Amino acid sequence: MTPPHPSSVTLLVVDDEPEIIRLITSTLHMHYPEARLLIATQGKMAIKVATLHLPDVILMDWNMPEMDGLEALYHLLDQPTTREIPIIMLTGHHTESEGLSKALAEGATDYVRKPIDFVELTARVRTALRIRQQHKTIENLLIEEVQQKNRKLSTTSMLMTEKNDILSEAVEQIQKIEKGWQLGRTDVAERLKTLRNQLTSHLELDGSWSLFQAHFEEVHPGFFNQVKALAPDLGHKDLKLCAYLRMGMENKQIAGLLNIAPSSTRTALTRLKKKLHLAPEKDLRTVLMEL
Repeated sequence: MTPPHPSSVTLLVVDDEPEIIRLITSTLHMHYPEARLLIATQGKMAIKVATLHLPDVILMDWNMPEMDGLEALYHLLDQPTTREIPIIMLTGHHTESEGLSKALAEGATDYVRKPIDFVELTARVRTALRIRQQHKTIENLLIEEVQQKNRKLSTTSMLMTEKNDILSEAVEQIQKIEKGWQLGRTDVAERLKTLRNQLTSHLELDGSWSLFQAHFEEVHPGFFNQVKALAPDLGHKDLKLCAYLRMGMENKQIAGLLNIAPSSTRTALTRLKKKLHLAPEKDLRTVLMEL
């Protein structure tokens, strides 16, 4: 995995020695000329800058006045917005293995000893940027997964609401038919037939169409709104036909989905073109593909 493009990189250098800051920023600028370089001279300032700008990598000096680098590390790891930022500790005092192991155990990503070997520093930064990119990729995948689940949940909720409305209406109709039967009405059979047809129509159109429409809108957002702007009175079948054309389906495929003969598909396309108020020279498929 390659590191992020230099123009998208933000690096924070934290050290209380101006000369060290100058040398580090010069080296980073040489390797990442378009990167944004941020500077802090002590721990508290580092926390504020990191929280505000969310850098991709932090190079943190261990020994600083007021708040040292290790304490600043604790604060950054404790904040949800900064805990995933790789932090490279810089130290000229805690160079023994025990001290460096402590920094890594506390959550530092890496360390560089002082006096700084700038070839080593560049390599550590490159590795840290790869780690940061991996974190961002995982975060984006998780966000997309959550959004996808929310879309499916919304679609399911919408269908459940529609089904409940249909069932409530059916119960009401059945109660009326039952009352009519008790009163000796002669049109009970006809009313039952009408109710059956209504339920069948809802099952065939409302539920399946809502689900199809929701998934289609994920791929072609705003398409149906644009079509309705051309012809507000289009029905379910007309909108389905528009969607199938937008998906590039041939007449034979459309006929199979609509359960009609291929010749009927041609007739439906002609009617749809008129409903959309398209000029004779306009091609229906081309117009819909361009929406």
